[in-house]
Parts: sequence; C-alpha cells; structure tokens
Amino acid sequence: MKKIVTSIALFVALMGAGEVAYAQMPSPQEMAMNQLNRMSSELKLTKEQEDKIEPLIVARIEKMMEFRQAGMDREEMMGEMKKINDGQLEALKAILTPEQLEKYKTMQSQMRAGGPPRN
Repeated sequence: MKKIVTSIALFVALMGAGEVAYAQMPSPQEMAMNQLNRMSSELKLTKEQEDKIEPLIVARIEKMMEFRQAGMDREEMMGEMKKINDGQLEALKAILTPEQLEKYKTMQSQMRAGGPPRN
C-alpha cells in the first residue's frame, strides 16, 4: 500500500513539474527578442539593421510554432524550416555587412553543432 501511495505521489509531482516547465516556455515574441539581442550583441548591429531583422525573426519563429501546433512530423517540419531559414539567410545578405554575414554563418554552425564553445 505504501508503494502505491508513493507511486501516486511521484506521478502527481512529475505532472506538476511538467506543467511548470510548460508554463515557463518563452513566447514567440520573447524568443525573437532573445535571438535579436544575441545577434545585435555578437554582430554589432545598427538600430536600422535591428529594425529590418526583427520582423524576419518573428515570422520564422511564428511559422515554427504553427508547424508544431499543427502536429507536423519532425522530418517534414525540418524540411519546411530549412526553406524558411534559407529565405531568411537570403534576406540577411541584403541587410548585413559581409563581415557580419560571415560571423552570422559561424554562429549558426556553432548552434547546430550544440552551441557555442564554453570556457
């Protein structure tokens, strides 16, 4: 009987923890601002560049959320996101300087490889 009560208590605790984690997930706008802030810091963006890049980031994140909510399978979603990311890169070519663009590509490669190196 004690094992059953302990199991139920553990289950309830885990369910509550899952809800807390879900509730703390940032909104698409917060995610976009975090990414924009990081890009601005790393690439030394001008205010004009930030104003042009922000809608690109917001649109990409909103599209990603739509795919997730639609229950799109992982492979299909990755294919669609690749198209969107490629389109964003093309738009960034017209906004960023060549040096910023190279640094952006390096940042993207690091993120795909598991994040930036840690000291």
